[in-house]
Amino acid sequence: MIYRQGNNYHFFLSTADSVARFQTSIYPFYPVPKKKIPELPSVTTDPILFPQFLYCLQYNRQNLDPKPVFTPTYMGNKKIQKDQETKPKTGFSPLSTTIGGTRNSPFFLYRGKRDKFQSAKYLSLRDIIHPELSESLVREKIESLYFDPKSKTFLFRLVSILFSGTPKEEETIVSNLFRHESEFANFLNKQMFTVEMIPLIHGSFLQEILRDHDERYIKYILPQLSKPVLEVVRSSISKNKMKHILEGPSQKPPESEDLVTVIETELFKRFARNIYYEEGSIFTYREKGEEERKEEIPFVNAEKFNFFIFGNSLQFYGRTSTKLFFKTNDWIDVLRFDFFLSRKEMETTEFHRLPPDLLIEIPYYQTGIFLVGGGITKERKPFEFSLLWFDY
Repeated sequence: MIYRQGNNYHFFLSTADSVARFQTSIYPFYPVPKKKIPELPSVTTDPILFPQFLYCLQYNRQNLDPKPVFTPTYMGNKKIQKDQETKPKTGFSPLSTTIGGTRNSPFFLYRGKRDKFQSAKYLSLRDIIHPELSESLVREKIESLYFDPKSKTFLFRLVSILFSGTPKEEETIVSNLFRHESEFANFLNKQMFTVEMIPLIHGSFLQEILRDHDERYIKYILPQLSKPVLEVVRSSISKNKMKHILEGPSQKPPESEDLVTVIETELFKRFARNIYYEEGSIFTYREKGEEERKEEIPFVNAEKFNFFIFGNSLQFYGRTSTKLFFKTNDWIDVLRFDFFLSRKEMETTEFHRLPPDLLIEIPYYQTGIFLVGGGITKERKPFEFSLLWFDY
């Protein structure tokens, strides 16, 4: 099963051969400013998780509304345990709890550096082009599009990628493009989500938009469309309806409701793929290493900290006055931390492709109220966790 619903997160256990397709809307349960919450892709070949307390999910003909954060009962509290603590979700391990950190006083660790992974969104030709079209026919279609010469060159390269390998190979190539060719990456991430891509899209995508769009707004925008796009719009509307539109009134639509904006927004929502690529680096630690990398970490007592996890892929290692340390127990493809500074403010940290026995650090805010998170292992097993330091 590709989808799992945890207590706090949605998990999609996707791969290059098991693509996840879903729709989300930014809809925070708490008064977190929407502008601080990123839009999510609608297609991903990498495992992905995202909070139920920030997004509404449409998947498999279901609408899953946002919900409040779940945290287990703080140890020492006499409250009755919640059902989520005693009855784990399907696909998740039972809840385990540890009090305090592995290290509660200064200790020597060995510092290292790892590549940092960033995520981006792009439009794959694999998702929009009719699967029976040949490479030469696709190139002919691209030649007729209203793109500048450089953009067409990028599109032709994408066609070569599409027809030269498997989905996994495409993913690897595109990831390298994001890492090494910033201009091409900008095209993939920004310029491909434009109305000029419409002539390439196979299926009923445009018909669905035109069916519900105000006819007065359609007439208003027609003179502004390029010839290839206009031809597709005309062919997507019945002759009688087009005659009715042309003979009817025209009206300038409200901002962000014009046909071009609606098409480009829906293009992103329907076809944006997620991709991870290496950029920059992060500091990590291990318990063994070379002497010159040895460094004393000023761990302090963490006896008031309760770490709860549905699984055993991560452990709370300890804290300093400004950092929280965690240790991986498995290969982890994606790991997310959401630190709530208040009900209105949170800090998110993500890691990707971590090996076992690695120590990672995230910022610790002493005035914060709790931390929740989740991850997906290399074996596509989801897990969730919480860190509490007082009875919230």
